Amino acid sequence: AVVRRRVRDGRLRDYVEGQARHEAWLTAAFREFDDQYGYLEEHTPVVRDAELLAASEDTLRRVEIQRFADRVTTRYRNRFDNPLVLVPCSATKPYSESQSHSQFHRAIQFRAHTVSMTSPIGVVPTELELTYPAQHYDSVVTGRWTEGERAFVARVLRRYLERNDYSRVIAHLPPGGYTDIVERVEAELGLDVEYTVPDHPTTEESLANLSSTLSGELKFPKREREHNTVKAIADYMLGPGAGDDLFADVEITMTSRYPKLQVRDANAEIDGHDGERAQLATMVPQYGVLAFTLHGARVWADSDA
Repeated sequence: AVVRRRVRDGRLRDYVEGQARHEAWLTAAFREFDDQYGYLEEHTPVVRDAELLAASEDTLRRVEIQRFADRVTTRYRNRFDNPLVLVPCSATKPYSESQSHSQFHRAIQFRAHTVSMTSPIGVVPTELELTYPAQHYDSVVTGRWTEGERAFVARVLRRYLERNDYSRVIAHLPPGGYTDIVERVEAELGLDVEYTVPDHPTTEESLANLSSTLSGELKFPKREREHNTVKAIADYMLGPGAGDDLFADVEITMTSRYPKLQVRDANAEIDGHDGERAQLATMVPQYGVLAFTLHGARVWADSDA
């Protein structure tokens, strides 16, 4: 009955991870099972609405975690010309709805591209903050990072920065585990990271430092933000460059508001709807993915994505 309920709730992995702790051989078998990534990735849903509990280092080996880190560092590509600001994650999901990230946003004012650092999933570009499992995980917060967590997040951050070029990298992170990771990657890649937090990221001094550090940087407009979000999700879902390839032959326009953006073909009208443009896809806020219409599916099929 317990197992059936866990399966029904989408929490079987959490249950097995906890039970495996009671016997050494079970823990060993569990870790061997996690090593079968190819098989597990093929049989693990890309999205789900169940919470993902990160209660131990074994969570770092979960398919959902490894898949997200892999796609962010091999499929996703930053499309903003602005500097990068690294910020800490928040307990509230999605991050943008948290008090701390609201404060970061007021200081940044669209003058930089925001990427959140977090254990267990590595780095989360703001365009993918809704994409599973970025808004679905819950982790044990103690303020202390294990070496396994540091190594994993550092590896993901390094791969991310190797793939994405920024004019400047700004770390608005609390001293300790976060900055240790950034300093490790900074040394490995020969970067010159600017640090803006003397004590805590949300103090007046830290926020003022962040704002002044971005002085002179241009804001990116709402249209660019929305288009880049949709293209980033397409990259994540369909593969490297898919966001550009998918819409290469159509002029897209956005209706509705984030996080329920609707992508429309600016040059295709719906018959009998007085100039209304044909919808290609809509953003599904529960999972952070795109749901395509029939017209959008045809555009996808005809594209190189």
